[in-house]
Amino acid sequence: MLTVESRPHNYVDPALGETLLALPLTVENDCSWTWHINGRSVTQRVSVGRMLVVPPDLRSVWEVDGARTMLTLCIPNASFRSILGDLSPKAIRTALWNLSSDTWEDEFVEGAMKQLWNCCSGNQFLNAHLSDGIITAIVAYLLKRAGGPDSSTAPVSMPAWRMRQVRCYVEGHLSETINVEDLARAAGLSARQFFRAFREQTGETPHRWLAGIRLETAKDMLARSDERLSEIAEACGFANQSHLSSTFKLMTGVTPSQWRSLGGINRSD
Repeated sequence: MLTVESRPHNYVDPALGETLLALPLTVENDCSWTWHINGRSVTQRVSVGRMLVVPPDLRSVWEVDGARTMLTLCIPNASFRSILGDLSPKAIRTALWNLSSDTWEDEFVEGAMKQLWNCCSGNQFLNAHLSDGIITAIVAYLLKRAGGPDSSTAPVSMPAWRMRQVRCYVEGHLSETINVEDLARAAGLSARQFFRAFREQTGETPHRWLAGIRLETAKDMLARSDERLSEIAEACGFANQSHLSSTFKLMTGVTPSQWRSLGGINRSD
C-alpha cells in the first residue's frame, strides 16, 4: 500500500498479477483522468473519495491533466485466492472487470483503506492482525460489488473450517432446537447454499447428520454417566425420554437401557 502525489502526466501500467484499488485523497481543481483498459476508454473528473479498480493481468494507459494524491492498494492474485479460498473466481480479471468502467464512492471501503494505511504506518503488534482483517473485508466487498459468487446459485463448498464452525455451534446448542437456518448461519452461508454444500461434502442431509450427533452424544452419556434417560434426552436435544428411546432403538436395534447394560453400567432407569 502506498500514497502517490503526482502532477499532470501520461503513463502506461503493464499487465501485472495484482488488483489495483486507487482512492483519490486530494485533487487539484478541474483535474480529469482518462484510462484505457482492454479496449475500454473512460474519461472522468477526478473527485476525492471516488475510487477505481484496475483488474489484474491487464495493461492500462492513463492520461491525467492535474495534480492529485492517491492512496493505492495492490492485492496480488495469490493473496486474493488465499483469502477467498474455494470461493475465489477462476479468472479474477473477469470477475472484477465491471469495476473498471466507472469510479464509485463507498464509505465502508474508503474508511477501510484509510484504516489500513494507519495500520501500515504504525508498529503496534496488533496492527498486523487488524490489517489482515481489513484486507479480507475489502477483497470480499470488491467481489460482491462486482457481482461475484455470493448468490444462492453460486457453487460453494464445505471446507474443514466451515465444518468446525458448524460442529462447534451444535455442541454449544445441543439441548436446543436446531434447524438448517441455524447451521447455515454458523457456516456463513444461506440455507440453500448450506444444504447443497453440506450434502455434497458429507453424503447426508444436515438433519440426518444432526440426529447422528445427538445419538452419539446420548451413547457417550449412557456409557460414562448414571444420569437418567430423561436428563440425557433433554441434554441431547430430544423432545422427551420417549423420543430418545424410539430413535435409539430405530438406529441401534436396542433400547437405551439395554445399550447401557451392554456397556457395563448397571443401573435401573
